[in-house]
Amino acid sequence: MAESRLRSALAGRDAHIRSLRVALVCVTTLALVSMGGWYQAGKDITVHNPPDLTSGTSRPWWEVPKPNVYSFAAQIFTQINRWSSDGSEDYERNIHDYKHYLTPQCRATLEEDLNQKRSRGELAGRERSVAQISSLGFADWRVIAKDRDNWVVNVDLELKEWVGTQVVKQNYIRWPLKVVRYDIDRNANPWGLALDCFDAEPREIQFKHKENKQ
Repeated sequence: MAESRLRSALAGRDAHIRSLRVALVCVTTLALVSMGGWYQAGKDITVHNPPDLTSGTSRPWWEVPKPNVYSFAAQIFTQINRWSSDGSEDYERNIHDYKHYLTPQCRATLEEDLNQKRSRGELAGRERSVAQISSLGFADWRVIAKDRDNWVVNVDLELKEWVGTQVVKQNYIRWPLKVVRYDIDRNANPWGLALDCFDAEPREIQFKHKENKQ
């Protein structure tokens, strides 16, 4: 009888040890999965920091500040439209080089514009400069938030084109650029934003450079 009770006690002890081991394996597995998830989340989340801290820490991490949206739109658009030597080569190369910063629809629009300009002879041998007008930079009204993932950015730029040393075009233009949140490889596009081309037709604006008084 005593021997039977002993065997029963030992069996109960062994069963309890096995259940503890199973529980330990489950807890360890869950911990490893959680750690992996936290690690990946830290790599994938893009937090947009504004150039000033007036908003404090109350701004949600996913919110893109207006200055960041404006800087993105102005920087990418001017780079795509800068022809350093020959528009027939530079424009096409720029569209390809900045493809990760364009929506597929916008890339198709720019490629159509490329083909139209090429057929009209507006590219070969031309250099182009598209630059922000220093006195007409960022202002809050220039960035219109449609929702948390879509914006319209009004960028005023000076456009100049040369053939050789001859200036053949010089305009001051307001470009209403569409910007969208873009889910793409952060190594290819660290902004997490993309140009979606134009919200409306660009229009010429009147602007005169102010001369500095000596």
